[in-house]
Amino acid sequence: MIKSCCLHKKPLLPTLLLAVLCAGLVVLGRLTSFSSIIKAGGFSFAFTDAFVILAAGIGGLGCGLITFVLLFIGEIIRTSSNPSLYTVSIYLFLVMITSGLSYKGWFRSLPKALLSACILTASLAFFWNLFFTVLPLPETNTIYYGQPFPRLLLIAAPEVILASGIIHLFMKYAPAHIQQAFISGMECLDHSVNILARRITFLSLFETLLLTLAAILCTNLFLAAGENIPFSLRYLISRWQHNLQLGLMMICTGIPIAYFFNQFILNNVVRPVNAMSHLMQEYFNTDEQNRTDVLPDLNIHTGDEVERLYHSLQKMVRDMSLYIRRILENEKRTAHLTQDFMLALAKAVDAKDHYTSGHSQRVAQYSKEIARRMGKSEQEQQEIYLMGLLHDIGKIGVPENIINKNGRLTDEEFKKIKEHPVVGHEILRNIEELPALAIGARWHHERYDGHGYPDSLSGENIPEEARIICVADSYDAMTSNRAYSNIRPQEQVRSEIIRCRGTQFDPEIADVMVQMIDEDTHYSMHG
Repeated sequence: MIKSCCLHKKPLLPTLLLAVLCAGLVVLGRLTSFSSIIKAGGFSFAFTDAFVILAAGIGGLGCGLITFVLLFIGEIIRTSSNPSLYTVSIYLFLVMITSGLSYKGWFRSLPKALLSACILTASLAFFWNLFFTVLPLPETNTIYYGQPFPRLLLIAAPEVILASGIIHLFMKYAPAHIQQAFISGMECLDHSVNILARRITFLSLFETLLLTLAAILCTNLFLAAGENIPFSLRYLISRWQHNLQLGLMMICTGIPIAYFFNQFILNNVVRPVNAMSHLMQEYFNTDEQNRTDVLPDLNIHTGDEVERLYHSLQKMVRDMSLYIRRILENEKRTAHLTQDFMLALAKAVDAKDHYTSGHSQRVAQYSKEIARRMGKSEQEQQEIYLMGLLHDIGKIGVPENIINKNGRLTDEEFKKIKEHPVVGHEILRNIEELPALAIGARWHHERYDGHGYPDSLSGENIPEEARIICVADSYDAMTSNRAYSNIRPQEQVRSEIIRCRGTQFDPEIADVMVQMIDEDTHYSMHG
């Protein structure tokens, strides 16, 4: 059966609420601490940093960027449209780093979770040191301004370690269905990492970077023209603080916009196309007997060319299924017709010999059973059955008075009998649809020791199908009434097959025939 692949759109609200609750635990940890260094960080910064880390760590990049947007809007409202871009930028960097670590699965093992906490602590302290210590920026009213880097590490460590520990516990011990309910945005495409999605992401980020540089350049051009100052590289460098502010503003707004745009393209174009591609691949890899007439519902309701493509695929599958079903029915009818025709032809051959009625059909059945016990496929068993049916078709060219002669055959008559494998081969080898039929006809009288006819082949040089028919043919000859002999006792037939094992018969095939004889306790296998 073809499996359906769903396009999951997981809710973000439960993940955000979980991140808020866990961030509250981090703040509670700061409040109850007896260390002045830990308390020096400030509760609001601790909450927001932990909130961002937890949202990105548990929910992935999508949930982390939602958190970042909320904090960005809150910062704009709080500061009357003059947000602390440097603080907001730190949140963005934390989202990117944490979601990357989470995507790689680092929080699932304790050693890597501790290493992740160290990376996040060092990153947070580095950004604080860069924005509030190294760069002489006007926003100097923060508690981090002027702090040495080692102290910044000590301030950042508790909240990051607590947040990383909560993520680790969630990833390690939360039941799978709970994780699936809260993890949103971490998953790749449903069936494969799609190159198109990656290209869209990189292209969007590259466009954001180009737009940021273009905005900085255009702003400086207009300002230089307004101040009647020639625009130059020196002028551009002299305004580096303002350019940095503008660049951070563009990046902080551009990256979330690019991501959400990517998600829109991903959910409405890439995922549906990828899912349809996967379903069609499964459809063609599924056996004809197990194919469904309709593709599983992918819940594609984009209202555009993608949805129309999906409906076209559904119609194509329905038409193709109907067409394949008709072909299979025709093939089945043709196979039955072919087998009936061959059975009638075999009966016509057997009718030439007054003593061998049903011989060809019995040889075919014995051969098929031997093949089954040897582990052959159903297709191979059926081919051997048809070979057995027509193995004696060359007797059409042998006069009836020779076939039905009661006495001993002369050398000339026996020579005529020995021609029937070649005659049968010549008759059957021109049947293009079943070229293997000629194998049984030509070589079923070859002996394993090389003393058979018509080509004196030996051992495995004799096709396996012919070796199987040889044993089945000899068994039926000994267990049927003939012009020159009567039905032999079962034990005598068994002894004869064992005696000829390795000389006339393939040893392995002879053993299978002996096993069949031993299981036939009522001697039902005879003509």
